[in-house]
Amino acid sequence: MALHDQPLDIGDVYNSRAESYDNSWHPRFARHMVEIAKLKPGEDVLDLACGTGLATLCASTAVQEHGSVVGVDISGGMLAQAKHKLQSHDLNNVELHQHSITDLDRLLALNGKKFDAILCCSALVLLRDPGAAVKQWATYLKPGGRIVVDVIHPRDQLPGITFEKVGKRCNLPVPFYRLNFGAGSGDLRQMCEDAGLSRISILSVSQIDRPELVDLNDFLTDLDAPRPSTRHLGRSQIREEAKMLFKDEWAKLADEQGKIKQVDCVFVAVAYRS
Repeated sequence: MALHDQPLDIGDVYNSRAESYDNSWHPRFARHMVEIAKLKPGEDVLDLACGTGLATLCASTAVQEHGSVVGVDISGGMLAQAKHKLQSHDLNNVELHQHSITDLDRLLALNGKKFDAILCCSALVLLRDPGAAVKQWATYLKPGGRIVVDVIHPRDQLPGITFEKVGKRCNLPVPFYRLNFGAGSGDLRQMCEDAGLSRISILSVSQIDRPELVDLNDFLTDLDAPRPSTRHLGRSQIREEAKMLFKDEWAKLADEQGKIKQVDCVFVAVAYRS
């Protein structure tokens, strides 16, 4: 794989999305993740990849004034949106930090802190080595504390998965790692077990709440006017080859009628530290 800085790539992707991020399915899904966490008044919560503060604010309300929420995100643009929300809601039990969620030991604000719950919403697929990240996160749990984290179904977000496959074939980076979870819930369960967590439950939930048939031509335009996530594949010297490879990988997803059906499903794990 070509050399690149993953945190910088992810930061660029989400800086570009910050102002419009909440105009999507993300607010509903973040609320659902917080509901699954079953937060209680007085609990301390770590919200990783907190973004625009969608789960952070819900968690702040759930733990009330005697609880606390620490949000961490690599994107300054996303955190700016979160900080604006905090000011608007006059919340005093939340603190935010710009930092990589894969290197928490270097975040001085977390030194000596333990949490009742750790949330990571819609972000595990952004990590090159998610297993190592979950192992580190587990060390920040209080005894009996839980991690709530999600990954997509292998047949969800097919355009993004296809771009990853094209990136691998071109030896160019695409800053997502959905292919780490080809076995879906099985991979997620194993990751939690490897982190020393127990009492693991896996829920299957809707992400965008609509099944959809996806059309190839809707996504080839991403290479003509590339987003930050596809910018390497959209370079003029590789663009046409990338399009051909995308078509090749896309065709492999079709059923006998030539249709490509996405599965609207996310696996959410709740796993506890003994």
